[in-house]
Amino acid sequence: MFRQSKKSVVSCLLPLIFAAAAFADGFIVVPPPFPRPASQPNDPYPLEVKYHHVATDIEEMTAVTSVDQEFYNPTSRRLEGYYLFPIPQDAIISKFSMYIDGKETEAELLDAAKARNIYEDLVRKIIDPALLEYYGRGMFKARVFPIEPYSTKRVKLSYRQTLEKNNGTIGYTYPLNTEKFSAAPLKEVSVKVTLKTEGNLKSVYCPSHEAEIIRKNSHEAT
Repeated sequence: MFRQSKKSVVSCLLPLIFAAAAFADGFIVVPPPFPRPASQPNDPYPLEVKYHHVATDIEEMTAVTSVDQEFYNPTSRRLEGYYLFPIPQDAIISKFSMYIDGKETEAELLDAAKARNIYEDLVRKIIDPALLEYYGRGMFKARVFPIEPYSTKRVKLSYRQTLEKNNGTIGYTYPLNTEKFSAAPLKEVSVKVTLKTEGNLKSVYCPSHEAEIIRKNSHEAT
């Protein structure tokens, strides 16, 4: 959280963990039919999250959040899944991409019906479609196929939102509950927020987690 001089008071609130699964961050669900071991007959999260990196730039009341995640398929089967990511209802997706054969491929943002039709045709040809479609209020869904055995799938997403001011304080929230949806403990997680304001920063803090605060000058902090 950060505060400015009397002319403008701004703060950045970073509550990074939510108890409700609905507020979980990006994860991949693998729905049936998928042969599962007897010990995990109904586990829809067979993938491991290798890393989860978040970089957010906040300038006055506008925040641009970029998410970079890599998933690993530890099974001997080719999988098909859905990448789900909840975003604030007033946010706008600016970019979504997946890495195919080591090359970043930016997705085309389509309406649900068109995305589904194109996807079904691509799946028949076993091509990774990287298509993004709206999935309910505040939720985006991308179909991911194929997820090859013992291979990784990297996903990148960016969205822009206008933050709200409450009693002179501006709050920014990023849900971080990745490990709940990973088949193995995460190896690396990082969240970096860069703040820029016209007024002087008075205080900066994060109420949910221990954070390192670096001040570049009276108007910028990380």
